[in-house]
Amino acid sequence: MDWLALTLFCLAILVIIYHHIGYPLMLRIMSRELANTLPDFYHRHYKITPLDHMLPSINLVMPAHNEADAIADKIRNLATLDYPAYKLKVTLVCDGCTDATAQIARETHNEEQCCHLQLSIIEKTQNSGKVAILNEAISQSQSSVIALSDVSSLLSVDSLLVVAAQLSHEQTGVVCGSYHFYHSLSAGEQAYWQYQRTIKAKESALGSTLGVHGAFYAFRRNLFKLIPPDTINDDFTLPVQIVMNGYQCLYDSRIIALELEQAGNEMDFQRRKRIAAGNVQQATRHLGLLHPRYGKIAFNFFSGKFLRPFMPLFLLMALLSSAWLATQYTFFQLTLVGQLGIYAITLFYLLRRSQPEHRHLRVLFYLVSGHIAMGIGLCKYLCGQHKGQWKRVNQQIHENQ
Repeated sequence: MDWLALTLFCLAILVIIYHHIGYPLMLRIMSRELANTLPDFYHRHYKITPLDHMLPSINLVMPAHNEADAIADKIRNLATLDYPAYKLKVTLVCDGCTDATAQIARETHNEEQCCHLQLSIIEKTQNSGKVAILNEAISQSQSSVIALSDVSSLLSVDSLLVVAAQLSHEQTGVVCGSYHFYHSLSAGEQAYWQYQRTIKAKESALGSTLGVHGAFYAFRRNLFKLIPPDTINDDFTLPVQIVMNGYQCLYDSRIIALELEQAGNEMDFQRRKRIAAGNVQQATRHLGLLHPRYGKIAFNFFSGKFLRPFMPLFLLMALLSSAWLATQYTFFQLTLVGQLGIYAITLFYLLRRSQPEHRHLRVLFYLVSGHIAMGIGLCKYLCGQHKGQWKRVNQQIHENQ
């Protein structure tokens, strides 16, 4: 049994190291000689010119559920975007809102600086879920480009011009941008999001990044396919359906989506559990992306999105195999104590709903707590306890208390 335990331990450690360190290093090496020049975009400077007619029509769709606190800032932000007013339509879908989201949206739209915006406000009496809203709104749109954005995030003023420049290339089907936060993040969160931005940039250089952030992304309307109604992570499934048809999903760091909502420790942990369940779903539903015909995209999918939801299983494998070997070998006794110590510290701060003060401990806490959330999400998904209906994160937390 010792040789089996040793084999399982080595396999688990190799996979864990490869996913977290080896894959980013390989991306850096593989993309080093590849040109990743961002296309120039048309700088209008808010002036009407004859070139405006060359820009694609864009329908920016925003599903919303009880967004009264953020909707005014969002509409004012959209009114400042540098894009021809007659080419941009904004659709706000209030999905069973029980607050004043729609009313505040109308009042803000009537403001002098916002009244030029082509804003349609649709009110749904029942909460049908984000996926159902997206399927309906996108299917009814007549614009050539669809942009999706969260109400809680503000966009850089030239975002749509950058999108138009990227989509001027026929092989580009989806464009996403860089996700940032208005409120300061912990050291762990900062390291995580910088890691994610670097990964996306390198994956894009190789041909296509996989999955985008729902804060903002855009795609060709004619490439859209209905999203399965029980989908959890729509911001992965929708772009991947386009990628699997031979189009690229490109990351452009010049597009900035600034998140206004500040998530506390508990809210962040609940959000990560839900995303974890979606990660399992997307890994199993899109196994076809592992086919060799997808080349580097298959490599990206396996190394990143496919392995990620199963990291808790490899961590558990490393823990159990080292526990078995610790009965005979000093090295594995130390290894076991180290693992148990890390998990104990993480659980201690999770129960306290706080984070360590030391910077390096915060990074470690954020990483390990993410895998714990991933493990819980994995179990819930396998037990059928997760559904695809979309709600605000803070409402989900309230329901779980």
